[in-house]
Amino acid sequence: MESKIIQGDCIDEMKKLPDESVDLIITDPPYFIPIKHYKTRKYFDRNFADLGLIEYFFKDVFNEFKRIIKPTGRIYVFCDGQSYPLFWWHFFKFCKNVRPIIWDKKTSINGYSWRHQHELILFAEMPQAKPVPSGDGDILRYSAVKVGLRKHPAEKPVELIKSLIEKSSNPEEVVLDCFAGSGSVMKACLETNRQYIMIEKELSYFELMEQSDKTSTLTATQSTLAKPKEFNMGLEVSPTATPKSSPTEMTSPNPNIHRRCPNFEIGSLARRNK
Repeated sequence: MESKIIQGDCIDEMKKLPDESVDLIITDPPYFIPIKHYKTRKYFDRNFADLGLIEYFFKDVFNEFKRIIKPTGRIYVFCDGQSYPLFWWHFFKFCKNVRPIIWDKKTSINGYSWRHQHELILFAEMPQAKPVPSGDGDILRYSAVKVGLRKHPAEKPVELIKSLIEKSSNPEEVVLDCFAGSGSVMKACLETNRQYIMIEKELSYFELMEQSDKTSTLTATQSTLAKPKEFNMGLEVSPTATPKSSPTEMTSPNPNIHRRCPNFEIGSLARRNK
């Protein structure tokens, strides 16, 4: 399978992937719980049913995971203490092993009470996944990306992602991130010689990934949300002619990169991805 970047809805785009076509899934979904109705003059008790606001969305996402992951595959999903129980329940149904891994960020930010210094990563193995001999602990210590250097508010360090990839896949195998954000998983795949499928709904982050490695052989595909014209790094491509470079416009070394038409407009695609 050829590496590719896709702009579109994660569920819609995963439905287009063949069954059992992915070796490893690493993703950071929008796992926050959007509960706002408690902030009223009347007090309402919180209850487990509130998770239903996100439960149906993730049910569809994880059903696609189940379909496209190979029987020997593994899955990593970033989450927190509130979303982990919900995620665990869905993966428990089709995985032989589901457990938390702790990402220790080494430092915390000043504030009140106990400050967050870690993030949870749900780790799941499919029924035919082979045991990996190891003495590695389940607490991973990597510094978070400094705020001033982030291209995405929830950007993950590439070195952390590389450690997950190298632990749970082999060179040339296919890694999926369906909430790709600014492309930390893609960068880790490029550095570890893995094929990748990146799905991102937000156009600005899609373009960041598209620009991150102009010399790589990849296919950046626009979603069926629109059918833009084909461009070669901003220059429209004629089927009978090759565009020439100018002092301000450079031809992409990769003819498979598809750029959107500058006049193409898209509706609100805001979603928290990594």
